[in-house]
Amino acid sequence: MHTKQYIRQMEKRQRISPHTLVIGIDIGSEFNAVCLMDKEGEVFGQYPKIFNSRKGFDYFHDIIEKARRKRGFTDVLIGMEPTGHYWRKIAFFSKEMDMSEICPHHRPQASAGAG
Repeated sequence: MHTKQYIRQMEKRQRISPHTLVIGIDIGSEFNAVCLMDKEGEVFGQYPKIFNSRKGFDYFHDIIEKARRKRGFTDVLIGMEPTGHYWRKIAFFSKEMDMSEICPHHRPQASAGAG
């Protein structure tokens, strides 16, 4: 890992406090898989099918609000790997619902000559 990448990664990690609900999303064309965890990586919720529809997004919002109330989280950090354009729907919905930060993670593309 290059120094600049390492520094960026450390800056992102420092934004996560014990009061942050961390949400990892595996993006798909029809539905998304969601995992809820705390700063230490303790998983306390896995939802394999959150559909890419208003009903699915409302369900996603309900899951988050219940977790926030139950565990006392004040911040939400959503991490996802943007796959094509499919990540935009849930990202825009999350922004609309005023859910703290959205951090799409762009993975570098392999060069054509690699291999």
